[in-house]
Amino acid sequence: MLAVDQIFEQKEYEDAIRGYQALLADDPHNPQLLNRVGIVYEALHRLGEAKRYYQRALKADPHYSAAVNNLASLDYNQQNYGRAARAYRRAIQMDPEVASYHSNLAYTFLAQKKYKEMVEAFLTALRLDPSILDQHNRSGSVIIERGVEDHASFYFYLAKTYGRMGDAVHCVDYLKKARDEKFKNLLSVRTDPAFAPVRSDPVMKDFLDSLNPNSVDHPSSAA
Repeated sequence: MLAVDQIFEQKEYEDAIRGYQALLADDPHNPQLLNRVGIVYEALHRLGEAKRYYQRALKADPHYSAAVNNLASLDYNQQNYGRAARAYRRAIQMDPEVASYHSNLAYTFLAQKKYKEMVEAFLTALRLDPSILDQHNRSGSVIIERGVEDHASFYFYLAKTYGRMGDAVHCVDYLKKARDEKFKNLLSVRTDPAFAPVRSDPVMKDFLDSLNPNSVDHPSSAA
């Protein structure tokens, strides 16, 4: 299967499908292979076929959490956010140690503007895998392609996540991105409890010193 995985990574999708189908001929109820075919079809935007193979994978193994996650990703991409969130929670119940499930749930909360829930989900994802935000597909599970509309809020709440973790460098990196996107509540960094663990860090102090109340929009509300 590794050789076919490499073909998929090279984006030779039709060849990858043929390779996985050849393997399925000898093992037609292998959930990992069925799931892989679904991922290729999703990459080709043939979502009906992707869904069919994810469902076949789940039928072959009702406890195969990657297939549940991948079905949820289809719901997310079709903007069925409530159903996607329920499915991600189901995948997490099956396998709570997979960081991408929590990350995907966080993006679903973001799409629903449920920022507090988003932060909690990202906290769990980053504690499981600190590099999760820099990754794409791994271990057969689809990580949502980030179709973020409100970049300013997204960056600010990621900064809050890293602030709560005590990671000043990443926190300030995202605060700067939020500032560049004209986030309107940036001055709340001075008082928001989420930033307390990093507020005394020199990196954060430099950022706070750079904030000019006359050049930053005054806060209207803080979540």
